[in-house]
Amino acid sequence: MKIKDGFIQRTIGDTNIIVPVAEMVIEFKGMITLNNISADIWNFLSVDKSYDEVLEHILSSYDIDRDTAKSDLDRLLNHMESSGVLEI
Repeated sequence: MKIKDGFIQRTIGDTNIIVPVAEMVIEFKGMITLNNISADIWNFLSVDKSYDEVLEHILSSYDIDRDTAKSDLDRLLNHMESSGVLEI
């Protein structure tokens, strides 16, 4: 899975936002706000990664247990997929 082409992440002040660019501006109306961990995952998904690779990245980068990491990751990926910004 990876982030679809046509979206970029920018940090404005201390806020991480995802905005559409080019042709995606027509299809995707709006923007997505990410917390710092979600922004890290977004950047990690700039190239194709498996679910397990993303989960291991989270576990090695943050002090979090596997069950909580899986639950939070599932929620984020579901939101990203339903928003149309993630290629599975």
